[in-house]
Amino acid sequence: MADWIRDLRDAGDILRRARNPAELAKALVPSAWLSRKVLNLDAPRADGPVPAAEAAEALRVLGNALKVEAIGEDGKVDYRTRQGSETFAELERTSQLLHHVDPGQLTDDGDSIAFWINIYNVLAIHGVLATGVRESVMEIPSFFGVVAYRVGDYVVTLDEIENGILRRNAPHPASKSRLFDDDDPRLGLCPSHVDARIHAALVCASTSCPPVAFYEASKLDTQLNLAADNYVRADVEIDDEAKLVRIPITFRYYEADFGRHAGVQLFLLQHASGAQREALRAAFDADYAFDYHRYDWSLNGMSPRDDEQD
Repeated sequence: MADWIRDLRDAGDILRRARNPAELAKALVPSAWLSRKVLNLDAPRADGPVPAAEAAEALRVLGNALKVEAIGEDGKVDYRTRQGSETFAELERTSQLLHHVDPGQLTDDGDSIAFWINIYNVLAIHGVLATGVRESVMEIPSFFGVVAYRVGDYVVTLDEIENGILRRNAPHPASKSRLFDDDDPRLGLCPSHVDARIHAALVCASTSCPPVAFYEASKLDTQLNLAADNYVRADVEIDDEAKLVRIPITFRYYEADFGRHAGVQLFLLQHASGAQREALRAAFDADYAFDYHRYDWSLNGMSPRDDEQD
């Protein structure tokens, strides 16, 4: 399928899902012009700064609590967990703790990448609950550009965590523009390199995203390899009749992070299972083209609406 046809179809998905014309109009405005919805503004005073390591541990504990109470074995989220539940209370407490953290203390790449992946995954869940999303985050097309946390002295949206920090201010896949200006102090929060495996770890609250997981700095390399293995093994298909290798459209959106076309091929081979790897190698030797799975923006779990009908 031609890229322009795919892009037109994807735009149609957003048009169809948008909650109302006003929300759709916001998607056409640069995110810098929009009012942020900062979900942890009401943080209590602290005696002093919270060490980044303490905040990272709090995120890990929150991840474990979410896994027990709100995330199934398949990595899907039970969004019926609502305000008043212990899980939501823990989410609120941890997000408020971030107010008092200096993320600039995270000078090691492993510490920084694990910290920001976990914040992203928690913020996406918090954002769904706080904005009343029912079936898809595309009900609010500007969702990723407005839902935010304050982390220390900085306010960061989901888009800014992914594209500004973790991708080192690479161009946004939709707007093709960089989110941070050259003098933006948040550039100092970026890791030293872009680790393409983050795309198998960041969970945007949608069905086509990877399963929800949370990461520990000391185990990050192993955990990211496992996430990438699962991502490739679950979502890569070979069509010998059409001479196509069908892969998640994430590989198209972020092709530069993987090292362009050849880098995507290498990534797939590195993370495929044994038999799958041999089939992929044969397909690449035969010059099979890439085709991309349609992105499913439906919510990655049970919607808040479901418990209203119980």
